[in-house]
Amino acid sequence: MSAYEVVIGHVKGIVPGELFGSRMAVKRAGLTKEQQAGISWGLDAEGVPLADAIVLNKGYEDDRDGWGEVLYTGAGGRDESTRRQVEDQSWENPGNAGLVRSHTLGHPVRVIRGYRGEPSYSPTSGYRYDGLYRIARHWQEKGISGFQICRFELQRLADDRQELTPLEEQIHDVIEGQPPRKASTVERIVRDTAVIRRVKRWHGYRCQVCRLALAIGPDDANYAEGAHIQALGKQGNGPDVDGNVLCLCPNCHIRLDRGAIYLTDALDVIDRFGSEAAPRMTKLATVPEHRIQQKFVRAHRRFWNIDRVDV
Repeated sequence: MSAYEVVIGHVKGIVPGELFGSRMAVKRAGLTKEQQAGISWGLDAEGVPLADAIVLNKGYEDDRDGWGEVLYTGAGGRDESTRRQVEDQSWENPGNAGLVRSHTLGHPVRVIRGYRGEPSYSPTSGYRYDGLYRIARHWQEKGISGFQICRFELQRLADDRQELTPLEEQIHDVIEGQPPRKASTVERIVRDTAVIRRVKRWHGYRCQVCRLALAIGPDDANYAEGAHIQALGKQGNGPDVDGNVLCLCPNCHIRLDRGAIYLTDALDVIDRFGSEAAPRMTKLATVPEHRIQQKFVRAHRRFWNIDRVDV
């Protein structure tokens, strides 16, 4: 990839949830052009800055990450030693101008989260690709330190919209007298994300609730499912991150999704309809690398109106 080439959308062969050990690894994968800067940008066919990705890693004090919606601070005006604003930001900064251009053209940007970001949504180490976000609006306002900052509201595209078919047609447009734009190859995201595959590997494809290792198929390979504690999409608005996913057998997956079982803050599994013949409580099986977030456990209980919990 050249220094000025802009790749809109997914990078071929990389799906949301994939982890990278360093910023250099993120750059080598083609997800960003920058090794340190938060905004990845290049030049479009008119020679105007165009952004294709951002990195969230506790870069600016005014950043706010809510997974589905991100309030992102533009580039410039920061003292790198204190990480605080010391002067106003400007729309003339090429990174900021690139995000404005992407907003104007309706181009989504890739979002990569680093280990120093919002704990609920960030990896415990390294960097993770989290898919495509659209820029909903941009404006300028006074930040925490009293200086003008460039602000961008980004909204994550729904799973069934993590593709760019209309945009591919736009990329093929050729402006007379200008070099043709290069089309990018875009692949649809499958539901079995890298996050789910990783969680299942951590637990050896064994259910965290009933401990069942379900061997099926001609090779007797263990089968398990990735279950989101706080449901995805419109039902629960939960994120597809490690701390919100359990490795379960099909039966326990259905029971969790229907609210028949739930988790306490201490990660005890409570069977709401258990009997004296079967234990109502068991301990969720855990491994050190899988840090389940209390935030999502509580969201699941709220969804099912479970008020009284022994924690």
